[in-house]
Amino acid sequence: MTALALICVSLGLAGCNGGTGEQPDDALTRVGKAAVSVYQSWNQPEPQPVVVTRALLDQTPGQVMQAIPDNTGLQDFLRLVARRTDDGPGTIEVWQSSDNAQIILRDGVLVGTRGLGGDMRSAQAGSTLAGFDGQGGGGARLMTLARANGIAQTVEFACDMTQLGPETIQIVDQRVATYRMRETCVRGDVSFTNEYWVETSGGRMRKSRQWAGPVFGYIALERLKN
Repeated sequence: MTALALICVSLGLAGCNGGTGEQPDDALTRVGKAAVSVYQSWNQPEPQPVVVTRALLDQTPGQVMQAIPDNTGLQDFLRLVARRTDDGPGTIEVWQSSDNAQIILRDGVLVGTRGLGGDMRSAQAGSTLAGFDGQGGGGARLMTLARANGIAQTVEFACDMTQLGPETIQIVDQRVATYRMRETCVRGDVSFTNEYWVETSGGRMRKSRQWAGPVFGYIALERLKN
């Protein structure tokens, strides 16, 4: 395996998609770039997690989301690069990592990835979003998933939403009142469980742990700055 491939596997979100877009070299962007540079050198220790402070956020313009993949445990900080609406529910947002990989969210629900390896090409979110009203929810979810060899397959999962009730979470220096939900999806011998924390005031997703497909696994997301 080449050094470049090892960097991609180790960083998870730092997808090697050949993108050339650049982001402002602000405080939190430098964290992600530093992680990449560490893995470009052999025998270097993993970068230590950064404690995000209000001062760091103030030095970082625009909206910021923290991402921590389960398969590496390494931090990255994502920038909002696009937002749009279509004929589906909610608003689609595209968030980009420090190395130009992307995750695509519909009102906070993961509906696509680019540059992670084994990408989620697309996913429905209607039945999930319907469960955010606190009344239950769930239903069929279609997902188009890329395998390790790059071949994509569209599969249907049967999903149930469990309402876990109010929970106050800490986002940097703020305590945020949320409603917590758990979504369990099954198809044959494949299953996954997503967790969502949605603000009780305004309905914005502030925190989640979501499945990005059988190749990449889970990723924890936390919206640090609106």
